[in-house]
Amino acid sequence: MHKDFIYLDNAATSWPKPDAVGDAMSDFLRTKAGNPGRGGHYLARQASEVVEAAREKLSKLINAPDTKRVVLTQGCTDSLNLAIHGVVRAAMKCCCPESKIHVVTTAIEHNAVLRTLFCFAGDGLLDLDIVPCDEHGIMEPHAIADACNDRTVLVAVSHASNVLGTIQPIKEIAEAIRACCPDVLFMVDAAQTAGHFEIDVQRDDIDLITIAGHKGLRGPTGTGALYVGPRAFPDSCTNTRLFCERRGGTGSTAPGLEMPKDLPDALEAGTANAVGFAGLIAAMDTLNEATHEHEMTLTKQILDGLVKIQGVRVYGKPTIEGRMPVVLFNIEGYCARDAGALFDKDHHIAVRGGLHCAPELHNAIGTYLDGGVRVSPGSATTAQQIERFIDAVRIIASS
Repeated sequence: MHKDFIYLDNAATSWPKPDAVGDAMSDFLRTKAGNPGRGGHYLARQASEVVEAAREKLSKLINAPDTKRVVLTQGCTDSLNLAIHGVVRAAMKCCCPESKIHVVTTAIEHNAVLRTLFCFAGDGLLDLDIVPCDEHGIMEPHAIADACNDRTVLVAVSHASNVLGTIQPIKEIAEAIRACCPDVLFMVDAAQTAGHFEIDVQRDDIDLITIAGHKGLRGPTGTGALYVGPRAFPDSCTNTRLFCERRGGTGSTAPGLEMPKDLPDALEAGTANAVGFAGLIAAMDTLNEATHEHEMTLTKQILDGLVKIQGVRVYGKPTIEGRMPVVLFNIEGYCARDAGALFDKDHHIAVRGGLHCAPELHNAIGTYLDGGVRVSPGSATTAQQIERFIDAVRIIASS
């Protein structure tokens, strides 16, 4: 790594991680690395305590009504697959053959949502409506609600766009959906917002929420969670609307060939990434509001700098209001991937150039073919580094 290397790709994965993350993971491997839930010996118990501590911490983060409703996963994409496949499969089992189920999602979604839904829609197994957004990537709550009907089983909405950083009015969307279709399951993809904003699944009436451990929470890759609310999985464990396709050992129910009926074991199979969750606990202990405020100050610096450079076009909201610390732009005369390569090769700056796994949004803002250059500062980014980045943009734009 070059001594002057600048990392501005925190929307993909936050870096550098707090020192406490590596320390906690190293300590786990030295002193706690048994198999959680599989055995009564000391190391197994220590590993189990780490896993449950992570569940407890994530539960408090989103104000879950019960820690058992937080299912630990390999990441946000894993959580989304678990939720979408689970809801669709359960609904397909219950609906009559002549009535096709219906799902509503939005144009701002990541491919982790769109591709997972399309694997059913493409085979004609469900009807899928993708609600368009405006030029800033904002969704209108009533447009989402109007797309629902009596066959709708799921509405999937990203809390914030990974491309433009635009934050969606989640509470208002939930209220609009409940007014017309009170039983529809409402799922929120919080990959970009967990760790940045307060999330309250009870206040905002969210049924399913997916979390990435390696972005705003600043933890290791391979960690995440899925919150499963009572509407999706009742306490009685009857009439569950989330079918688990995974099968395997859980450590809690040994005899029998069926999976356990109770959460979280009903949706968790196999050995948990306990060492990763040890790191995630340590990362979450370092979270504070000042970090997000720092990142937003740098985002304003980026926006203010880019708009002054001739030949640069910035997408999304023009101010930091209602957005995440994410900025998408293009430089006239350059393909986004080529520009990204120049930042890396000539200026030792890591940005993300190209399409960002959100094809419908790129289509909406007119960047479908080449995408854009995404820059996202992090907790360790400095104002001086942003000035260097702006200077690099200026050099590339003028060459």
